[in-house]
Amino acid sequence: MNALLPLYARALLRNPWAFAPVGLLPLLALAFQGRGEAVAVVSLFASLSLLLPPFGLALAVPLLTQREDWAFWAGMPQSPARLYLAGVLGVGLGLSLPILTGLALAAGLLGLGGKAALLLLLSGLGLLWLWVAWAGWVGAGLEPSRALGLGLLAWGVLVLAYDPLVIGLAVALREYPLERFLLPAVLLNPLELFRVGLLHALGTPVLVGPTGYLLGEFLGYTGGLLPVVVGLLAVGLGFWGAAWRFGRRDR
Repeated sequence: MNALLPLYARALLRNPWAFAPVGLLPLLALAFQGRGEAVAVVSLFASLSLLLPPFGLALAVPLLTQREDWAFWAGMPQSPARLYLAGVLGVGLGLSLPILTGLALAAGLLGLGGKAALLLLLSGLGLLWLWVAWAGWVGAGLEPSRALGLGLLAWGVLVLAYDPLVIGLAVALREYPLERFLLPAVLLNPLELFRVGLLHALGTPVLVGPTGYLLGEFLGYTGGLLPVVVGLLAVGLGFWGAAWRFGRRDR
């Protein structure tokens, strides 16, 4: 298991496209210079939310769904589920290097203070591992094309369509008390929780959308560890589910 983790990290980093964030993130940062630390951090996080999922999935899924490789590893004395989990962790570590490097360079170009730079790095790292866990789950039981398609579908729903869907549902059914039914949907979307938590941590007096409204109205959320706890649970469940699926997979 210990050997597979660096093996998959190196396999991912052998792809030259893996280093695209090292150049792209500082270039994006230039567009937010002079607009204040909070605006820059939130804008970079929003850009990363849009770009990271398809980028990460496109790199991770082909590595995690190579049937011939995992058929070979299945003959090892260790549990196939544990071996697969090591591969997923290796992919995540490999992706972490260019993402954190790009974010660090972006923070340097923007001249961010210690707190803002740390929040940018931690939020980017949390976002990355959420999608690594999802890539591991879809890759554990599907062929490459289907796994990538399902991964991108989740990106479309959680990142692109989530706010419009919540707002549209609330407007269409405004005569009904839907807030308590929408709250579980909010808690099931760690990406929105990260965004709201980042805004609160930066002390940004801006509209935080339906997620922020529901959290404040029903949970009294005004900042705290809720996004971190939900994010860790989501990542942990994703890794557990990936290992469980792969352990049951017909190789």
